[in-house]
Amino acid sequence: MTNLAFEIIPIEENKDPMVNLKHYPFVLAPMYYEWDLSDSPNLWVRKTIADKLVQIQKDHLEPLGRKFKIWDPWRSRVVQNNIYQKFWDELSEEHPEWDEERLIHEVGIFVTKADNPRRIPPHATGGSIDLTVVEADGSEMDFGTVFDHFGPEAAIGYFENNNENNIARDNQRWLHKIMTENGFGVYEDEWWHFDFGNQLWALTTGKDIALFGEVVDPIQFNNSHDMDRGIKHAL
Repeated sequence: MTNLAFEIIPIEENKDPMVNLKHYPFVLAPMYYEWDLSDSPNLWVRKTIADKLVQIQKDHLEPLGRKFKIWDPWRSRVVQNNIYQKFWDELSEEHPEWDEERLIHEVGIFVTKADNPRRIPPHATGGSIDLTVVEADGSEMDFGTVFDHFGPEAAIGYFENNNENNIARDNQRWLHKIMTENGFGVYEDEWWHFDFGNQLWALTTGKDIALFGEVVDPIQFNNSHDMDRGIKHAL
């Protein structure tokens, strides 16, 4: 995502609170915790997104015996940089002939580097979420690749252009239809990535402003805005 200039879009933070997805009826799989790239298994996201996913699941998934499986919503800059470095190391080993400029471009297709304070990684807003869908038996639907497959097969249009996997093609069509109909933006290079409220969402959906700025710490974010409103919620 480094290669998209979403940071130019102004932000008018609407103070939508962060919620812990352990309180919601989804299947949770904190992948970056499992891969030792994060020190917390908790999955946080903006409340508006969690509520939208509950409604989509009720309307479109549950009648088919399905549920959302959440891999990764909010992440800190530390985790973001851990992911960036992991992918950099993998690509540089796989392609020793690439120079630094080529690596910056290729890694940036999938991961935003988090060292620029003026550029907020989309996941750091709580407005991005990586997910899939599971059947009643817990098996993942076929969308063509596993999570974080950083290659051309992860792109939304990949299976539209060939007959390699028509099941994945049709499943992607279905998933992206129900998500975009409910206001989410999609990221063309990652079928599993959806945005709402952040700068990337504004860019991909043609909005003039973003609603979500950076969240450094979910609990502190909620507490600070509760104090602004003169109220206090139990987390």
